[in-house]
Amino acid sequence: MHKPFVASFLLSAALLTSCGGNAPAPTAARNANATANSNSQTSIAHGTSPSSNLGAASSHGGGAATGAASSNTAPVATPQFDAKIEKAEARAKATGASEADKKAAASAYFERADFFRDQEDPKLYRYALRDYRIGLRYDPTAKEPRARMDEIVSIYQSMGRPVPDLGNEP
Repeated sequence: MHKPFVASFLLSAALLTSCGGNAPAPTAARNANATANSNSQTSIAHGTSPSSNLGAASSHGGGAATGAASSNTAPVATPQFDAKIEKAEARAKATGASEADKKAAASAYFERADFFRDQEDPKLYRYALRDYRIGLRYDPTAKEPRARMDEIVSIYQSMGRPVPDLGNEP
């Protein structure tokens, strides 16, 4: 009695997969696809000035997926990094901010970006990418963070996925 059910289930899954439907997939793969399908990449430019376009840019300004992937808020709580970024960014944006203040803000963003990247969770790469891009606005000469950002971009490209736009906002 179970064999016809199993056979029909497998046939349905195969048909859905070949037709582009949502076949059963591992949770991580399904979440990565939902995240990656939300944007379309058209170009990548790596400038050297704080106002330059760092990373990928979309011709349509980025799309929004459903769930946590659609917001700028990562699905992982990072209160220790968030507080440090808030303080450093306030100093860096203040009138008369020094280069040291700007580098401190960049460093705070790079720390959180490294945290997201080091989790080795593809869902968090978009948030690491965002923080590297924002940090590079404060310190465009930072070589290691730029290399890490480029590494994430190349991961998306090697998988044939669009590069998220987070961090490219004006």
